[in-house]
Amino acid sequence: MSQAPEVPDRLRAGELVLDRAAHRVTVGGHGVVLALQEFRLLELLMANADHVVPSTTILDELWGAQFTGDPGTVAVHMLRLRKKLDRWHGANHLRTVRGIGYVFDTVPDPDAD
Repeated sequence: MSQAPEVPDRLRAGELVLDRAAHRVTVGGHGVVLALQEFRLLELLMANADHVVPSTTILDELWGAQFTGDPGTVAVHMLRLRKKLDRWHGANHLRTVRGIGYVFDTVPDPDAD
């Protein structure tokens, strides 16, 4: 049986660095304070960079398959994450794929929303 590829302890995209071992995010050397779910959301998206991660997968991974709350919680967390990253980082790596989910683009999309 083959194993899934191992994700490195540090995920990088330009000046954005997510250190999984230290549970820290920096942009250009500046620390970015993220709530636990925001960190886990960014980690999930960066670990699957350039691939659409469906909102249902995000809900299952971050809140569990038995989550019965508002599915819009993913959009709320994405909004908060974008605001926090935009403070330090003009490049927008986070892209919405309407009706499906989200993508972390390793090459920022200037038109991403």
